Amino acid sequence: MARQPATKVSTQGICSFCKGEFDKGKMTQHVKYCKQRAASVAAQAEDTTRQKTRLFHLIVEGRYNPQYWMHLEVPAMESLATLDSFLRGIWLECCGHLSEFKIGDISYSSEQEDSYFGEFELLDEGEGVEEEGVEDDEEDTDEFNDVVDGEELLADVPAEFLDYIPSDVLSELKKPWPVDDLVAFLRGKLPSIQKGDIPRTAEEWDELRSRRFYRELLEWLLEMVEDRSMGVQMGKVLRVGQKFSYEYDFGSTTHLNLRVIAEREGIVQDEEEPVEILARNIAPVILCKVCGEPATKVASGYYNAEGSGYCNRCARKSKHHEMMLPVVNSPRVGVCGYTG
Repeated sequence: MARQPATKVSTQGICSFCKGEFDKGKMTQHVKYCKQRAASVAAQAEDTTRQKTRLFHLIVEGRYNPQYWMHLEVPAMESLATLDSFLRGIWLECCGHLSEFKIGDISYSSEQEDSYFGEFELLDEGEGVEEEGVEDDEEDTDEFNDVVDGEELLADVPAEFLDYIPSDVLSELKKPWPVDDLVAFLRGKLPSIQKGDIPRTAEEWDELRSRRFYRELLEWLLEMVEDRSMGVQMGKVLRVGQKFSYEYDFGSTTHLNLRVIAEREGIVQDEEEPVEILARNIAPVILCKVCGEPATKVASGYYNAEGSGYCNRCARKSKHHEMMLPVVNSPRVGVCGYTG
């Protein structure tokens, strides 16, 4: 008689440095104090031949199947697209689906408009200044910061709405701004706009209305100027303690939770593959729903591999054998065409 199907959910993982096996809940502390990793970090500190940079320590796990998890170290100067590419390659990719990070209230999608600056004019510092001996197509654009023409930016705002912006803020907004500075300025103003108490008088209702329009205007301006593509550098949108999320495939969606738990100065070990795995879960053992032996296949299209596993022998007896997918160490196991 066949045993009841079951899944042994492993919460153990392997440290990439000492190869030790540790519980998921203890891995953060282990990675922090691992002697082999400490030796590697110390060697980096003494290396004066290679440039050091900010490195984020991230934890990523399946939102609905947290038995799949990793500790990663990524350079802050890398883009969200780099992290997206890594997650696709190691866990998710099957059919080139769209994906999205959500950080706070802002979504960073793998498919964006051609220009996130809208229709207003974006200037280069030094525009119109010609240098002898320098061809336009050889100009090093990294030497220039994108600058927003404040007057052009506000030109699309109806005059009556500009009245809701304090005169001192409006005066500042009309100046030319480097994009990053303008984003910081706008974000700095948002927390100062308090929601206030429930209005009781006509004057209080007017004040609430003014605050609401002011906040909406600042949020609209932010949306116009802020880079919300995956091309944005992680160091510009993440900080230690930041929690954020990721979705791959907006049909058969795989949801991930991520968190920045630490930051340090160090050396990127492999510039071609800058995302380093510090630790990763041991693959959970999925059992065959028919005989209870370790499964090697799962019925495709399931969001939960529990109860949908088959060993090779039982899989061959199933009429759905050709549609089954291999068991892989990924939160997307059994979903769509992911094969690891």
